[in-house]
Amino acid sequence: MVHYLCFVQEGQVADRRRDELAAGLARLGRETFGDTPDGVEIRWTAVPAGFGFTAGEPSTASLVVRSVPVGWGDAPRAAFMRAVCDLWRAVTGCSADEIMVTAFDGPLPV
Repeated sequence: MVHYLCFVQEGQVADRRRDELAAGLARLGRETFGDTPDGVEIRWTAVPAGFGFTAGEPSTASLVVRSVPVGWGDAPRAAFMRAVCDLWRAVTGCSADEIMVTAFDGPLPV
């Protein structure tokens, strides 16, 4: 099973557009890794309002975490992470500073 962990700010655009973002993540997983629809789990965590801050202001940032095959190269890893950022920006209208993507080697400890 492939896991995505998505941390979004409660009430922000990413929180309200989960279905569209999930469909995009599933598509990127199929295109990049050959993921099957029944082999993907996307877990969402909404950070409660008032609990996430950036530079002393309420945060609007999101974090997406996914595992990749052990030893996967830097170039395809970077391309995948850019594609996730592009998806997030297209769906939510966020800036490049409001989306963080991490791609860990091997399975996530979920």
